[in-house]
Amino acid sequence: MKSLLKTILVPFGINLRRYDPTHDLGELLRLYSVETIFDIGANAGVSGRYFRNLGFKGSIVSFEPVERYYKMLAQQADADPLWTTENIALADAEGELAINVSGGHGGASSFLEKKGTMWECAPELEYVDRERVRISTVDHKALEHYPTGDRLFLKLDVQGYERKVLEGARETMPRIVGLRVELSVSPCYHEEPSMFEMLDYLYGLGFRLCAIEEAWSDRRTREVFQMDGVFFRGQVLR
Repeated sequence: MKSLLKTILVPFGINLRRYDPTHDLGELLRLYSVETIFDIGANAGVSGRYFRNLGFKGSIVSFEPVERYYKMLAQQADADPLWTTENIALADAEGELAINVSGGHGGASSFLEKKGTMWECAPELEYVDRERVRISTVDHKALEHYPTGDRLFLKLDVQGYERKVLEGARETMPRIVGLRVELSVSPCYHEEPSMFEMLDYLYGLGFRLCAIEEAWSDRRTREVFQMDGVFFRGQVLR
């Protein structure tokens, strides 16, 4: 069947292959000549290692506000001269905020309160602490870590605070070539935009959806709660 479909589709310029989101993201980073990645919500450094495993050789700047996870992050990045870390959160203004620290290695830590029934299938992600953290903006940090160029990529793992982070990137926005953003099919936090609101917002900024990766689902029912969307500005393809 697959050979038959290839025979039919190839004359129309359509390539049939198994969907591989990992391959797609690495391919997109190369296709759009990404120079620097802002790894926002870096936790203990898993995402930084992930980008290196994809073959990305440029600069990574990881931001993690929770002290205990930042220490693990800094250890992960220590041997990589192109991997910088900061113990800070990014949002829409400079200052300080209280963050809810979750269990489960901090993977659901958020400035927002939880919402919805999906948390019932992940009791390990309950909030276990609250910590006062420093916040800054993409605009401020771009001046420090990426003052020139137009090939900046943002990875946002900020648990419902994605739009706040992007609102702090207004001046830098024309130099941001791509984004990886968590999208909630059903809002998981109070005041969090839904997937559909975020899609409308991102398309309004000029980004287009280029890949989808499942992020969190119910293991029993397979219902998807959140997914990662990868967006790029198609008109700036080199």
